[in-house]
Amino acid sequence: MPKLRPPQHAHRLEGVKVDLEKSSTRRVHLRDLTLKSRGLYRCEVSEEAPSFHSAQSETFMEVYYFPRESPRIVGYERPYELLEPLDVNCSSAKAFPAPELQWHINGEKVTESSWLTSLESKQASQGLMISTLGLRAPATQHMKIRCVAIIGTHRRERTVTIETNPSDRTRPASIAFIIIIGYINIIYQTMR
Repeated sequence: MPKLRPPQHAHRLEGVKVDLEKSSTRRVHLRDLTLKSRGLYRCEVSEEAPSFHSAQSETFMEVYYFPRESPRIVGYERPYELLEPLDVNCSSAKAFPAPELQWHINGEKVTESSWLTSLESKQASQGLMISTLGLRAPATQHMKIRCVAIIGTHRRERTVTIETNPSDRTRPASIAFIIIIGYINIIYQTMR
């Protein structure tokens, strides 16, 4: 309001702290944003007397709180048998909004929905959220799994290696083969 002295005034509103020194006739500078700062903001411009014409526009302002740590993966610590289904979970660090989680196996994004177990996001302190996503893929040798937490263009990730027990799967097959050959040999000798 150019004719007023001072020409700027900020009203008190929870979550909205206007920095008058950095604000101008074209821009409002907010500081110390919190989740209470998010909401619908309207800009209204009015002419002074005698016309008092005005124009206004509004839009929603979102506030993002990016995770400060990488996601946490649990369940990978124990050795798995080859082809045994994994039982691992990935949880994001506290963030807002709840991060989208993705699993990658050996560099490939997991798209098989039957391998993914989506758990409901949990409320954390100060209105922040924690996302959790489970992975139930069959274990393979030399398996690296990576969990990625995404908010917009911001990403945090963690990669771990799954250890598989060296299983001798050829032994039961070879024993069965010897038994079958022995059984055929016995049948052959009884038929003679």
